[in-house]
Amino acid sequence: MEGIEVEKDRILIVEDDRAIRELLEMNLMVTGYSVCMCGDGNETAALLEKGEEFALVDIMLPGKNGFALLPLFRERGIPVIFLTARDDVNSKVRGLKGGAEDYIVKPFEVLELLVRVEKVLERTGRLEKLLRAGDVEIHLGSRTVLRGGEEIRLKPLEYELLVLLARNKNVTFTRKPGGACAPPGFFVTL
Repeated sequence: MEGIEVEKDRILIVEDDRAIRELLEMNLMVTGYSVCMCGDGNETAALLEKGEEFALVDIMLPGKNGFALLPLFRERGIPVIFLTARDDVNSKVRGLKGGAEDYIVKPFEVLELLVRVEKVLERTGRLEKLLRAGDVEIHLGSRTVLRGGEEIRLKPLEYELLVLLARNKNVTFTRKPGGACAPPGFFVTL
């Protein structure tokens, strides 16, 4: 199969730590997302006009902090996951009650972050609708697979495995339960 072509959302990363920002960018781009980044809360408003569909936001930023930015995202209907070192309950509650979809404390596992991003996009109706790999099209809404324009009938597990692999290109999975790269709960005895 040739490269996977995925119609995925554009994600804004608002993070002042350059290393974390670049780690997020690399992992999101490898899984097919389009990424825009900034390291200052004051720069964020201008970037929101570029069509972002989702945002990963640090709370402790120069300029406006993540809590102050949340209303800007809400006005535009952009879901937010806070990604922050603030691990106190008051901050978590404030972020979630303020409208954040999720709250992840640093340090974090990249695979977990990617799954949480996908789940928020799914919950908010923004998850991609079509995956393409060469002449294969996976239509997620109707759960159909076409190859060269003809439908391929797949069993439910085959379909889920194909979607998992297509959504996670360049990600290594293991067949062993508890394997370092395996998504939680995705094991079948063959």
